[in-house]
Amino acid sequence: MDIRYIRGSEVDKVKWNSCVHYATNGNIFGYMWYLDFVAKDWDALVEGDYESVFPLVWREGLLGRRELYQPALMREMGVYSIHVLSRPRIQAFLESIPSEFRNINIVVNEQNTPPEGAGFDIEQQANHQLFLGRPYEELFDGFSTHLASRLQQAEDEGLILTSSLKPETVADFYRRHSPAHSGLEHNYHALHRIMYNVLHRGWGFASGAMDRNQNLYAVNFFIYSHGKVLSLVPVESPEGRRLGALPYLFNALIRSHAGRPLILDFNAPEDKELAEQFGAQPNAFYRLKRDKRILGLI
Repeated sequence: MDIRYIRGSEVDKVKWNSCVHYATNGNIFGYMWYLDFVAKDWDALVEGDYESVFPLVWREGLLGRRELYQPALMREMGVYSIHVLSRPRIQAFLESIPSEFRNINIVVNEQNTPPEGAGFDIEQQANHQLFLGRPYEELFDGFSTHLASRLQQAEDEGLILTSSLKPETVADFYRRHSPAHSGLEHNYHALHRIMYNVLHRGWGFASGAMDRNQNLYAVNFFIYSHGKVLSLVPVESPEGRRLGALPYLFNALIRSHAGRPLILDFNAPEDKELAEQFGAQPNAFYRLKRDKRILGLI
């Protein structure tokens, strides 16, 4: 199997994006433009003439040594391939990661099941997805009783839905109502670029829930890709949480897309409760960790 390591600046953009687009496990996170927005530096492993690709997102760690990590706004990476992702192929890619990356903490997608003895600590995680190809009434029957009550509350409060929000409005709301963390400003600017790129391609839309005085209580940005509609940044204010604004927003998406052969990807593995209330099913993916540094330093 011909797998070679390529610097990010040398990656063939057209061939890379074509591989991700036609991959059996393709998703929005693998496109080169998306990688460029969320990661300052990344290189790649490439099989043959871009038949399979594996982004390696890196940063400088202690003493300037490079390490692989999982950037924000990107749930998973892994090997994307137009071939069947057999365990030997996955093993070959993992073994091709350059030894200079002594510290690795990355997340790979559901078709990248790590082989036993791959040399990583493996943590299985779950994302939740809901198949929308049924009438809304059938989907609603799968909602929890608690969720149905919250949706009724939001209805009674007179919340209004809008899909005409500008990316700046979504990003500003995200910055105001996301927990403070060291990468918040970078994520804020990356989110701007992602949303504008998606809108330019006609691949998605912003959505929000507000009252009649245009006070905004919840926002999200949905992206269509590979048979799915991905929830990118579901955020609600404290008052929105009380009103049930975010569930109301998701319900509108489900109602308008019911009966279509799409999967709603909730994209929130750390907050599965809401997805489960909608009847979404878990979908496994994997965090891979390996630290060969001496005393975790060098």
